[in-house]
Amino acid sequence: MNHLISRILTGWNRFWFEPQSTAPLAVFRIAFGLVATLWTASLWRDLFILFGPDGIMPKPTPMHPGTWGLLFLYPGRPAITILFVMTFVGAIALTVGFRTRLAAVVVFLGILSFNRDNPLVLNSGDDLLRILALYCALSPAGAALSLDRLRTNPDRFWESPRRAPWALRLIQIQLSIIYLSAFAHKISGEQWRNGTAVSYALRIEDMHRFPTPSFITHSVTITEILTYGTLIVELALGLLIWNRSTRPWVLGLGVLLHLSIEYSIEVGFFSWTILTAYLAFIPAHTVNRYALALRGRLRGRTVSAGGHSLGQLPAR
Repeated sequence: MNHLISRILTGWNRFWFEPQSTAPLAVFRIAFGLVATLWTASLWRDLFILFGPDGIMPKPTPMHPGTWGLLFLYPGRPAITILFVMTFVGAIALTVGFRTRLAAVVVFLGILSFNRDNPLVLNSGDDLLRILALYCALSPAGAALSLDRLRTNPDRFWESPRRAPWALRLIQIQLSIIYLSAFAHKISGEQWRNGTAVSYALRIEDMHRFPTPSFITHSVTITEILTYGTLIVELALGLLIWNRSTRPWVLGLGVLLHLSIEYSIEVGFFSWTILTAYLAFIPAHTVNRYALALRGRLRGRTVSAGGHSLGQLPAR
């Protein structure tokens, strides 16, 4: 019994706290920062309509006891403008890794405040964006491939220091829970059990990005394949993503699933946000290989511009 407990504790500590490369976290940060930047920019056109005092919800109040947001404290157009600019600048800073932890906190507070001010115009993708911003704030997301790394250790910019991966594990677990919850919720619905759910979704014209061919929406066989296939993929992503052998396959199926959703249905930034979480599962050696290839390409261009050949590049 003692041996079993010891093995469990050892595995627990290895999973959460054994230092590992921060390369996957850096790639996740860059992709997430880009999505957060685009998300914030997308608010500008309707900023005061959605969140202003004369907009569709003129008096922001908490929908549930205990909820909070910066716009509850300081409502009005000037505060909305300042919050928008801070969130936008913070998202750019997060992307490039400048004052990374502070930038992540700013992005988290900005997204949370906009979410709480008018939750009726947002969706689950916005909630996921907020949660991932919090994980960025908790993690050493600026430890690699960042301006912070360049400022503090320029000679080792392309190296990825090792840190405890517990924050990265939270992102991975979050992704798994999302798919298991989605599967459990869908399987309880009659349309998902009888194979017609996707057909209904593809017929809601108000949500269409591009029209779906009628031979798909009117085919019982195809819509059943798509409906049951979605359930299988989501269950596989929730469970098999933890197996190294099956992980590349289920992640590939997940990418196809979300790209098809993004093509056919307008779901805001949900697809792109959840795809950034996939990057938390990329092996560190894969990220390092591409980073070194990029370094070699950049150095080659620099040396060529200086009139030297790549073979003359000093080794480090």
